Amino acid sequence: MRLRDWALDDRCYAVRLGASLMGVKLPTVTDDSALESGPALELVDDVLHGPLEILKRLVTLPDVQQEWNSGTDEMTWAANALDSFSIMRRTVMLASLPVENPAQLAMPLMGEIEDRLAENRLDGRCWVSGDYPGVADIMLFPVVALSQDLEVPLDLYPAVRNFIRHFKALPGFITMPGVPECH
Repeated sequence: MRLRDWALDDRCYAVRLGASLMGVKLPTVTDDSALESGPALELVDDVLHGPLEILKRLVTLPDVQQEWNSGTDEMTWAANALDSFSIMRRTVMLASLPVENPAQLAMPLMGEIEDRLAENRLDGRCWVSGDYPGVADIMLFPVVALSQDLEVPLDLYPAVRNFIRHFKALPGFITMPGVPECH
């Protein structure tokens, strides 16, 4: 098992982060095609593409706690949020000219994430996935943590800031270049 990876890609980071949190040793190889197509997990007889498919496979490994598989309904929503954010972020980061007001691109998505996190907190759930952090939370972390690349002011999103703080405290948390230490 080996991950084709691009270090600064948010989707690849979600997979590396998930593997670390789950205690899975995941060898990686730098592959510049991952910048465009996202991560790919090479298996003995197959290749899985995208963070959702890869993380869903990792939670089936024998030594991984089953709590990571919680929140299955939220997984697709979080995967779509990560894909949308990734497109926005690449558009801004790879633009030949500065993008005017990049926060406007991401603020609707950030508002949706804030609302979901706040609603869950009111219902007594600390995570999007429920009582325990799950795959959906892993996929949302790069979105909220890297939103500052799009100049999104996190001061507007207290539930997101709380989510980031709790997520960084999880055993096995790893950072990536570009994830700010604040919030």
